[in-house]
Amino acid sequence: MDDSREVIVKLTYLNKSFGPIKAVDNVTLDIKKGEFLSLLGPSGCGKTTLLRLMAGFEKPDSGEITIDNKEMANVEPNLRPTNMVFQNYAIFPHLSVEQNVAYGLKRLKLARVKKFELVNKMLSLVGLTQLN
Repeated sequence: MDDSREVIVKLTYLNKSFGPIKAVDNVTLDIKKGEFLSLLGPSGCGKTTLLRLMAGFEKPDSGEITIDNKEMANVEPNLRPTNMVFQNYAIFPHLSVEQNVAYGLKRLKLARVKKFELVNKMLSLVGLTQLN
């Protein structure tokens, strides 16, 4: 099969240890535009660490992370073209459901009405409009 889709995320020889524990061990991975990727494995195998590395919340011991052909080593988490949903039910427990859903839209600098429409659409999609 000829798959000429562009690689948008490239991990090259990525390593991360926490003391003697090697959480990510020499991972090399290409994610192409339009692909859907799932990380599967037992608790403690490095899935979350890998995501935290990509998002910039952890720094790799070695290796390279490239997103949209830009090396991410010196790019702060808030400036990376990534999003991460944590395992906790609320990203920010002090914010309302609507504010949590709208948080990621702040970066797009949308008009308030457009943001409200998108939040309501997403809450409706997952059946949570009653929490708005």
